[in-house]
Amino acid sequence: MTGDEKKKRDPIFTVCFVVFILAAVSVVGVYIDEHYLTEDTTKAAYGDQVTVNYTGTFYAYYGEENAVVFDTSYRSIGENDAIIKSNSFNKSSYSTLSFEVGGNKVLTEFGNAVVGHKVGDKIQVTIQNGYPAGSDFYTQSTQGLTVPIVQEMTVAQFEDLYDYNLTDGGMTYIDSTVYGWPATAYSADNKVYITNMPEAGQTYTYTPNGEVSDGDEETADDGHSFGTTTFTVTSTDNGGNIVFDIAFSETTSVGDNGDIQMIQLEFGTETWYVTNVSNGEFTYKTCDEVSNATLYFEIEIVSIE
Repeated sequence: MTGDEKKKRDPIFTVCFVVFILAAVSVVGVYIDEHYLTEDTTKAAYGDQVTVNYTGTFYAYYGEENAVVFDTSYRSIGENDAIIKSNSFNKSSYSTLSFEVGGNKVLTEFGNAVVGHKVGDKIQVTIQNGYPAGSDFYTQSTQGLTVPIVQEMTVAQFEDLYDYNLTDGGMTYIDSTVYGWPATAYSADNKVYITNMPEAGQTYTYTPNGEVSDGDEETADDGHSFGTTTFTVTSTDNGGNIVFDIAFSETTSVGDNGDIQMIQLEFGTETWYVTNVSNGEFTYKTCDEVSNATLYFEIEIVSIE
């Protein structure tokens, strides 16, 4: 190639190269703008598939005073022991939640809350009685409660309550029943018969899971305590029943009418969630903790399709 031919060709090559670079920059610029710079303003509508993170609480929204977490998609919240969880909180896996807006996968109010919102938005919604249950609330005096001297329950109920395997025909001594007083337990025909042995005039403290003499160490929940429950025995045999008064202390008030953060009392054949203590009476429910309750959700939209 002569010098003159090379001079004629160089400008053409340079122009082509510049055009190529400009085109490449333009394509890359459009990609970056669409994927990283331009805000996605798509708003959720009925029929869309939406993915969210969420935290559900009792009494107040997450982060507010008295809020108690009963469910969350955030591992950082679920595994943080400094954050108060509900009595029944028991979660080991965490992931986002996907649902069709207007479908039946989530509570109606939960799904409706995302409508009109875009990715990144955080929404708060309060749902009254999101999970209604057939059982109602019960109110009774804190004085004169009774429990049979000899209680009967299934082997499964006994094992769940005391974390102890009692073989058929076997007997064991219970250092502390859930009521806090001692007892003996005898198993026969898939039933367990617990003979309660409190002393009149003594006050005992509710003990989750109790303590069995030859069983494992006490397995009471190490989580947040919502209060202390005590039983003061007034009679050890009144027509085959033990009579006692119940008292609640160190509770957390969540209202002006005696409402408290729920205290769970597990008695083997029945579970109580105490919701209110006032004027010598207490109110409890026997359904699940999240049932017949006001739920507070904080939702963050992750994606909309």
